[in-house]
Amino acid sequence: MASLGRVLSLLPLHVIGTFILAIGGVVGAVKAWKIERKRSIVMLVLIVSMIAFTFVI
Repeated sequence: MASLGRVLSLLPLHVIGTFILAIGGVVGAVKAWKIERKRSIVMLVLIVSMIAFTFVI
């Protein structure tokens, strides 16, 4: 959704897609934290970098 908002030059769609990506990343990291902490930290770093690249590119 964030990529589609970027392609169509619709800022609200881009922001909504990024927000959904952030929520999914945080929930995934919390679930992974219970199983393996190292993997959850890596997942959280990847999600944060993906959000940063979404706004930069």
